[in-house]
Amino acid sequence: MAARESGGEFGAFLAGFLTGALVGAVVALLFAPRSGEETRRLLQERGIELKSQAEEMASQTRSQIEAALLEARRRAEEAAAEARRQAEEMRKWLEESRAQMEQMLAQARGAPSAPAGGSPTEGPSA
Repeated sequence: MAARESGGEFGAFLAGFLTGALVGAVVALLFAPRSGEETRRLLQERGIELKSQAEEMASQTRSQIEAALLEARRRAEEAAAEARRQAEEMRKWLEESRAQMEQMLAQARGAPSAPAGGSPTEGPSA
């Protein structure tokens, strides 16, 4: 979840950064004392530079997201394996407990009544 929040914050930062860079470049070029043709050429060059920077940042962001997804998948697989292991242990414990309970019931049914105040390990009295 922290990776998702971090990715969202980075995405917002990236959008703000690119927007600010674009607005700053346009304002600087429009207010600079240059001819219209020169201004258009500079705007085109800056646009190409900004596009290149945006593509690079998008590539880096994509790589970071892919790495975060791989890590999340790895952790999920580990958690699932651990859950399966614990479920198997619980199943075995329940089977053993059931077998012990059945044995105790069989002994209690076949044995004469237990003396009063018998210990709980001796089984229930009939």
